[in-house]
Amino acid sequence: MDRKNIGKKIVVGCLAGTLAVTGLTGCSGKMDGTSVVATVNGTDIPLGVVSFMTRYQQAQTQQMYEMYFGGADSGMWDQVADEKSGETYGESARNDVLEQVEEMYLLKEKAKDHDVEITEEEREQITEAAQEFMEANTGETLENLAVTQSDIETALEIQTYEKKMFDPVVADVDTNVSDDEAQQTSVTYVEVAEDAAGEGEGASANEEEETEASAKEKAQQILDEVLATADADMDAIAKEVDEGLNAVETHFTTDPQEKEDDEEEEDGAIGGVPQAVQDVVKDLADGEVAGELVEEDGTYYVVRLEKAFDEEATEDEKDSIIAQRKQELYDDTLEDWKKAADIQENKKVLKTLKVTSNLKFTFKQEEEPEEDEAEVSANEEGPAEDAEEGEVSGDAAEE
Repeated sequence: MDRKNIGKKIVVGCLAGTLAVTGLTGCSGKMDGTSVVATVNGTDIPLGVVSFMTRYQQAQTQQMYEMYFGGADSGMWDQVADEKSGETYGESARNDVLEQVEEMYLLKEKAKDHDVEITEEEREQITEAAQEFMEANTGETLENLAVTQSDIETALEIQTYEKKMFDPVVADVDTNVSDDEAQQTSVTYVEVAEDAAGEGEGASANEEEETEASAKEKAQQILDEVLATADADMDAIAKEVDEGLNAVETHFTTDPQEKEDDEEEEDGAIGGVPQAVQDVVKDLADGEVAGELVEEDGTYYVVRLEKAFDEEATEDEKDSIIAQRKQELYDDTLEDWKKAADIQENKKVLKTLKVTSNLKFTFKQEEEPEEDEAEVSANEEGPAEDAEEGEVSGDAAEE
């Protein structure tokens, strides 16, 4: 299923160890976690379950954002994600979580049909994780989250079913993939493009010609050295000519259907390999270098065919094709179940769960060096400063 909303698919965890080291707090205002936010074939989903999983995803996304961008989220949750509807990224993330929770409830419902069940040991781990989570947070924090231990256990339970159901659902997928279907050709090439100085509307005809000549000269120098050197290190030779150049070692498919799919994804380049490179290697033997420069749209290539049939890459491609088939079957099956299911949502209840940029949710490491535990803290201004050891504190935000 296509996930266009912010953040990755929820990964709260299925075993005790994942949440046993985690505390969560939030300033979410007054919510009634016992309110029914949706029903799936008559089974009620309490808001507390969706609240917990939404806040956990919010914390994960916040952590990822700070890791990659090194600062605050700059109001990302309040930014409009859909101009037509006016829906914000925060609302989109919350709605996405609800959809995922509905899917998990469906998977739990279908578990008996696939002989899937949760073991006593797993139930004990889930209960232990939920207890430790509850103990790590103050009553005020848990009230702000609108969650109970039962909500935490339910969240872990349905994720456990989700994890266990994948293999049974895709058990009948076709795992036969022929060599022709997965065939991979491996190549090494150096690309020498026109210099940026010669591009654009402001460049004169003479400047463009000089730039093209320079690119061609560099490419020819690389080719001459590669042809003159046994087992040439194309990357090293390219860098000797211009330290900004490098050799690309990659592979591509020759299967017509796979090529068509790759072309759609790569705008005409199979697996990112230029068409001119693919064409020239058809007439080469394994390990042979094209004796002349390959030119395409003002860019020059020095090309060597490594293997017309790369067995290792082909086997990897077979695994990739099978994995893709499994995912497609799983997604299609789940989509069919959703279409046949009676799913009702209470939008009024859902709107009481607000995901905005003034509600900060971040994972916080324990200050003591010997502790290997993590907490999640949240408030309007930043992490709580006076939480006791093993706890996280938070105040309710005024709406």
